[in-house]
Amino acid sequence: MKTRINTEKAWNSGRIVHRGSYISLIMKALIILTLLTIPLLTSGCTTNNKEDSITVLAAASLTEAFQELSHDFKAKYHIKVEPDFAGSNTLAIDIEHGAYADVYASANEKYMTDLIKRGYVNKSIAFTRNKLVLVVPKTNPANITSVADLRRNVKLVIANRGVPVGIYTRKALLNLDSIYGNGFANQVLSHVVSEGIDVKGVLTKVVMDEADAGFVYSSDALTANGKVKVIELPENGGGVSPKYYIGILTGSKNQKDARKFINFILSPEGRKILKKYGFEAEK
Repeated sequence: MKTRINTEKAWNSGRIVHRGSYISLIMKALIILTLLTIPLLTSGCTTNNKEDSITVLAAASLTEAFQELSHDFKAKYHIKVEPDFAGSNTLAIDIEHGAYADVYASANEKYMTDLIKRGYVNKSIAFTRNKLVLVVPKTNPANITSVADLRRNVKLVIANRGVPVGIYTRKALLNLDSIYGNGFANQVLSHVVSEGIDVKGVLTKVVMDEADAGFVYSSDALTANGKVKVIELPENGGGVSPKYYIGILTGSKNQKDARKFINFILSPEGRKILKKYGFEAEK
């Protein structure tokens, strides 16, 4: 007679425990495999969805124009631009001290040339121009109507001598000695009550009525939205022509996209945006 196994007794005695153990081991293996696979899949998704980006260090006077350029560039090429704005000299120092960037845009040639000589930038190109102007508060409490009025006892604010706009200001005043007489520049500079770290700092003090007048770029005066009055300088901006330069840093890890951004700025679309913010085309 065939003997039947009492399942309950067999279970209790451990004779068929091995079958459940195999199932348990398989389930555990599947769970472990799943847990190991999920991070890999997630990592793959993150890498594929990661947005390309470039870092741009640009002169403070380029703030509004470059913000729009960055926005339109991203919309067109799906490449994010991370801009950082400050005085051209400050940015040059940052680069020399190891700050990472793909693109550098300077408000004068000097700082760009220095970086090229030291191997931080490959080469550069002049891409736009600006113009130096005098601005006064909308209420114009000192009743300034021309740069000649700066010989009076007024409160004048300018940028420090290390910033391009500060350099252009001092050069323009010296040039105007030929119109208003020797010593004109020194007389005007004796009325300086404050020096800004960049052109935005100068403009802010005039807008806030903390000064009777200040020297800024025409593009910055435009961003004040009617809060200042603009007074043109003789000799088409005091005989100075602020020119902007842009280049790719040698340490850039994304030179292809950096070049694409510069080409976008130089394109008709880019030049149209620069013109919108008061910049002039580079001849």
